[in-house]
Amino acid sequence: MLSLPQQLPTSTTAYVNVRPSATLAAAMAIGVLAGLSKAADTTTPAVVDAPAAATSAPAAQPAPSAVPDYSGDLTGHWLGLRPKLQKGGLTLGGSLTTDGSWNLSGGLATRHCAYRTLLTLDVSLDTKTLFNIPGGTIFASYEGLWGQNGNATQVGSLQGFDANDAAPFSELYQLYYDQMFGQMLEVRAGRQDACDFFGEPPDAQMFLNPSPTAFPTMIGTAFYPNSAPGIVTVLNPSGPLIFKFGAYYFDRFHPSALDQALNTLEPTGQPAGTFLIAEGDYNWQINGNLPGVVALGGTWRTGQLNTLSGSVQSGGGSAYGYIDQTLWANAQSQSVAAYEIISGGDEQVANNGIDFSSLGGLLVTGLIPRQSGDQIGVAYNWAHISSQANLPKPYELNFEGFYAFNVGHGITLQPDLQYFVNTGGGIYPDALVATLRVSLSF
Repeated sequence: MLSLPQQLPTSTTAYVNVRPSATLAAAMAIGVLAGLSKAADTTTPAVVDAPAAATSAPAAQPAPSAVPDYSGDLTGHWLGLRPKLQKGGLTLGGSLTTDGSWNLSGGLATRHCAYRTLLTLDVSLDTKTLFNIPGGTIFASYEGLWGQNGNATQVGSLQGFDANDAAPFSELYQLYYDQMFGQMLEVRAGRQDACDFFGEPPDAQMFLNPSPTAFPTMIGTAFYPNSAPGIVTVLNPSGPLIFKFGAYYFDRFHPSALDQALNTLEPTGQPAGTFLIAEGDYNWQINGNLPGVVALGGTWRTGQLNTLSGSVQSGGGSAYGYIDQTLWANAQSQSVAAYEIISGGDEQVANNGIDFSSLGGLLVTGLIPRQSGDQIGVAYNWAHISSQANLPKPYELNFEGFYAFNVGHGITLQPDLQYFVNTGGGIYPDALVATLRVSLSF
């Protein structure tokens, strides 16, 4: 029977400090990839700004004639220094996200509060500007999380309710080299988070519940908070049809050279092995202003995995698919979009007992004309529970609604309300939890 103690298995992670020798590993990766691509002249595809729950991707480098605009950030232009640095190939950024949650009824502990803060600081180097190597980006990010795991102390959900919930940590979270080879190939090598490329419906990013952005049936992943040394290859990254392949290495007992250099070994909850993931995306536009994407993907986790019945099996996998479509948009940046996600996994080694899920949501942007960029989202997250888990109920169902708005100077407020049916597979009463997220963009 699946055991659900007071501390649920929601990302229990151990980290240690980083050694200065990490730069040697990065330099080796740069030398290999840069040598292959020195003759290629490419541009990095634009990145759409969206508040990230857990990780930061490198900011797109502007054209040499562009004037970077930091007026929407809390710290602004730094008296003109920041745009000059970016034009010189150095981009600095960061964010601070604080979530305060209150369990209003049901769940693990009613009338209890939890607070956690996630700090992200990142630096991106444009190799074309700095070293005359077109198409390359060196990226490093620090992440630190402090506070309580709200799901483990308040709700007891199998899916979780806040994507930032994890054990506290402080580390060099990502360090990689990314190289574009023309318009047909992109390669990224180094320590990284898989969510930069895989399983990320664009209109699901603002929801607090982790299920739409880290599908609950995946096993032993390299998603937040478990970044890992890996290599990702993207075919046709600028085209409508994109193929992506990733391999992320986990081995606490026989660490890779990069793990040894970083002195930041695999999280304690992960067995030795490799997380493999592949995804194909097809993108389109309806009437020139209604983007859509459909994706199919699969994962496989090597190594000896514990099963729900108490035995051990070699490896386990999952499959997923999603569709995301903007349904309506106008010239005033108002839009309505929807997504649907289906995922399934191995019922013997199901993550927290979940072997199948159906997730869907609706996102409305610019509902209030004078509140530029405000967003309203509603979603459901349904998770089927493996019979091997022997829990009282066969499913857990979550409903979420939020409203996010920018109050100026890079500050965003996002009140969020979630309701759980069959919390923890029926172990705990149906729960109602409220969260206020405050995000600061530096």
